Amino acid sequence: MSIAHKSKDNMAIFHALHQSAIGIDVHSNLIVAVFQKGEFGKDCLEGDTWNGTASKSELIRFAKWCKRKSPEVLIMESTGVYWQSLYEALEDEGFKQTQIIVVNARDVKNRRGSKTDLSDAIHLAEIARQGSYRASFVPAKYVRQLRCLWRSYATLKNTRKRLLNILHKQLCQVGCRASSVFSDIRGKTASKILECLISGQNGKSLRQSIVSIIKSSKGKLRSTPAMIYEALQADMNSLVWYSIRKHLTHIKFIDVQLKEAEENLRSNLTPYQRLLSLLSTIPAIKEITSIGIVCELGDDLSQFTSIRKFAKWIGLAPGNNESAGKRYSGRTTPGNKYLKVLLIEAASGIGLMKSGYLHEVHQKLKERRGTKKANVAIAHKLCRIIFNIITQGTCYIEQDKPILKDHRLAKATNALAGLKEVGLECNDVEVLDSSNGEIKVIHKAKKENKQDSFCSC
Repeated sequence: MSIAHKSKDNMAIFHALHQSAIGIDVHSNLIVAVFQKGEFGKDCLEGDTWNGTASKSELIRFAKWCKRKSPEVLIMESTGVYWQSLYEALEDEGFKQTQIIVVNARDVKNRRGSKTDLSDAIHLAEIARQGSYRASFVPAKYVRQLRCLWRSYATLKNTRKRLLNILHKQLCQVGCRASSVFSDIRGKTASKILECLISGQNGKSLRQSIVSIIKSSKGKLRSTPAMIYEALQADMNSLVWYSIRKHLTHIKFIDVQLKEAEENLRSNLTPYQRLLSLLSTIPAIKEITSIGIVCELGDDLSQFTSIRKFAKWIGLAPGNNESAGKRYSGRTTPGNKYLKVLLIEAASGIGLMKSGYLHEVHQKLKERRGTKKANVAIAHKLCRIIFNIITQGTCYIEQDKPILKDHRLAKATNALAGLKEVGLECNDVEVLDSSNGEIKVIHKAKKENKQDSFCSC
């Protein structure tokens, strides 16, 4: 703690957590930095500035300049990807991870009307000395590189989905209704049949190709060869076929790229094999999902002081929006969109399962709030499970609680209680638990005594 006073007025002129700090304003090809240092008993600040380009050699010079100043903390905004090369240069110079602070730009916004690069750097240095910042999560260098590889892989997958949608629309445009006979037009059997059509096969040759492909395929199609042939009848003279062939070639190329990118990720994740196996014990978390989680987080979550802050960083914690004593929408906050998408997809998969504790919780929430809110709530629960697995190094153990059974029994009890309010009487209702043969009796509606509304016999 550092406090400086004016001797005449006997009042503090600054009250800082750190005596010295460097505020850095980062751009694509410009770095502006301000060094500030205040000592106890002095009523002025010691300062210095740096203004230079963002080239590799200049970054090394700037890191050495920072080392000579020996600041307690260095702070910068997470501006796109421009901060990353500077962060690595400071790491290479010997600064610890706790000294280099990366903050979200919206949290340290400067006041309007006085915004310049120099004033932004001064503002950041003041915030750093006061300690009034919220540091972003920055994993180790190797994990940051894995994160870049994973996000490139995820972008390729999204590009493939987009091209597949375009291909489907263009096939419909020429009169081909492939989606009516194939559940997935890029499945193995569907792909082979569509390639025959796109390559120009028609009439008898196309019919024979369809029959031979279906016979040689391992899976079974619901549609017969005659139904598939009828659905694939299209205008073969349309000019759109040129675009269809180009899109199919592009999708094939992306398939190869995806396969190579996935193999590269697996080879680079050798040090995290144990963590991958632990994450795979969670229901609906497949191997590729666990790879994405490890690439985004690594195996060190010590920067998060609680599960709540971890969930908030991902963007799966309920937000607070209260004014004048009234609570408004508590929608989730912005966060790591890559992890958020992964966990919500996994939560959606849990909803499609047939049994399990998480499935029962999802079904209970779905009946109360709807599918989308249930998916977000289960994704939040998965987020908490992942935090415990990474920090404690233990696998997930499925609980055995009759969540859904108790919920539906309570719903039946409340439904019977509601009959009396509209002038209807209902005698005791017996229900049989098929799992253990236990008979439960739901008594007449008495809202004032909910605990005794049903009993076991």
